[in-house]
Amino acid sequence: MKLFKILRSTFLVLAMILFLASLVVCGVNVEGDALFFATISAYVGLYALATVGVFLMTSANDTAKRVGHALAISSFTIGLAISLMFVTSYSVAAVIMLISVVLMALQYLCMFVLAVMKKHSPDATENPNEDIRVIRVREWKHIMEEGIISAEEYEQKRTQILGISAPSEPEKD
Repeated sequence: MKLFKILRSTFLVLAMILFLASLVVCGVNVEGDALFFATISAYVGLYALATVGVFLMTSANDTAKRVGHALAISSFTIGLAISLMFVTSYSVAAVIMLISVVLMALQYLCMFVLAVMKKHSPDATENPNEDIRVIRVREWKHIMEEGIISAEEYEQKRTQILGISAPSEPEKD
């Protein structure tokens, strides 16, 4: 598992470095002042979006992570499309960008393997604070503590929410 974490980080760093390198190589080969500045401006903006995306990918917030993945993937895809449009005149930049996109894909493959390994790991413990069932049981307990429902009603609801069988009472003779 640790190997895939190292590979994921390595692939991501190399992808970002090669992404920047391809944009620099492609921008250097553009002739004409106006076109050069327009191209460099577009590439700097594209790289900035990719960088922001990579930083957001490491966020603890799920929404930020999703936005980060979207920014990174779209930036790499646009960069690849731009590089491939100029494959004849800037073939070095196109090859570098292609390698960068492959490294980014490998990074996502490592993320997928890590997710599968974590899901099937015997020591993978779920965070009970994030489980909707636990949250609902706590809400019902709070209702019981306020005196709105009885302890028996709470226990019945708790077993229903958690999907566990109620403790059986011993048979009386």
